[in-house]
Amino acid sequence: MAPKRLGGSRRSYNPITGAYSAFVESENAPIIRSVTAFGVAVAFLASGWAEAILCPQ
Repeated sequence: MAPKRLGGSRRSYNPITGAYSAFVESENAPIIRSVTAFGVAVAFLASGWAEAILCPQ
């Protein structure tokens, strides 16, 4: 008898699905949180809201 093929049919690679699975994997969670926090901090400091953290003169 012929050996069974593992994986069945070949699927085409979907980059959106690959990116989503990379975001939801638990081993990538600290990296995703760090990049997100950095992006939020840069966006905040580049906006007009950054003046809220300045000391009054």
